[in-house]
Amino acid sequence: MNLKFCYLSFEQVQQLSNAVRFNKTLVKLDLSSNALKPIVTCYLLDALMDNMCLAELNLANNFLDDEFAVDLSMLLEENPILYKVDIARNPIGPQGGQALLNVLLMKNETLGSLGNIE
Repeated sequence: MNLKFCYLSFEQVQQLSNAVRFNKTLVKLDLSSNALKPIVTCYLLDALMDNMCLAELNLANNFLDDEFAVDLSMLLEENPILYKVDIARNPIGPQGGQALLNVLLMKNETLGSLGNIE
């Protein structure tokens, strides 16, 4: 599902998160370039704790920071299905990068890509 450049509202992301939680068929979701902030994406990441179908998630080019990266690292510890999560062009700093690196080195064997991160 491609929702790139849709500039989803808080309520729309909540509704999408509720749908993703119980969805059994969606394997790709593109939410890139939506000006998403960590407080909004926490609902989506929480829903992905229950979703065992989504394999690719694109969150590139948003406003996701260290807080988001720490939350994503917790998801990656528990979700063995996600294969690609694109977080390129987000203001993730050293703290968030370290959290992601730790989980990828120690607890996640399935993630193949975090996108074209610098």
